[in-house]
Amino acid sequence: MARLYVVATPIGNLSDMSDRVRETLAECDLIAAEDTRVTMKLLNVLGISKPMTSCHQHNEVGKAQGLVERMIREDLKVALTCDAGTPGISDPGGPVVEAAWENGVEVVPVCGPSAVVTALSASGFDTREFAFYGFLPREKKELRDKLEAILRAGVPVAVLYESPHRVVKLVEEIVSALPGVRMLVCCDLTKRYEKLLRGEGEAVLRALRENPNVEKGEYCLVLDLHQVPQPQAPQADIGASELILQRMMEGESLDQAARSAMDQCSRNEVYRAKLKVRTFLERYLEEEE
Repeated sequence: MARLYVVATPIGNLSDMSDRVRETLAECDLIAAEDTRVTMKLLNVLGISKPMTSCHQHNEVGKAQGLVERMIREDLKVALTCDAGTPGISDPGGPVVEAAWENGVEVVPVCGPSAVVTALSASGFDTREFAFYGFLPREKKELRDKLEAILRAGVPVAVLYESPHRVVKLVEEIVSALPGVRMLVCCDLTKRYEKLLRGEGEAVLRALRENPNVEKGEYCLVLDLHQVPQPQAPQADIGASELILQRMMEGESLDQAARSAMDQCSRNEVYRAKLKVRTFLERYLEEEE
């Protein structure tokens, strides 16, 4: 019976690999790998030899359906892997899993290391609720808009990924856009030179700037947004007509209300609004009669 195993592989330390992962890779008929060269190194360590096919971000959409049809036709058990971590979590894999479901192929998750959960567990923040955003936009305006959107969404803790060459710029934008943010910045989780920086955003930023090796390794960031003030909702613009009617409901005459409206609106706008309100009131009174 065709079956798709979604296999999480170590994010750095091979000792984190479970016996179940080893057994799955040894027993499957085919491995759909993000990068066959990377997966080959892992198989060599395990002493396993299996046929492989590449399934990466540039070909997975077009390849998914054909791969699943082959699984059904040849009754294959396929292990889906990415270079490190869990397929589909900011890594290739989603289209193949979706195609498997749509074609009635059993999907079996083989859990394992995840940078998201690993970083959250080491943060010490209140992580009962969190959201994962992966890699944020690179353009400054789009990045700022995304950070503001995350804050407006009321997310208490956010988890991000970033490349080593952009991490300082990202943290600079975070500190600027999210005053009061606390964060944990993780570099090369589970690897030999693993480094964790935790604290107020500005302190973490200073530590990153002072680190001569900051552009080495892969980064996972946990943002604690509990103490970041929520942006105030923009006040709706009130036109001159509304202001005049509001003043009249408070007891002012039309002329008095118009003069009051000039404190917030231009003379021309108030003049047009005054005529509009007078016409409206005259028609209303005619209908009442």
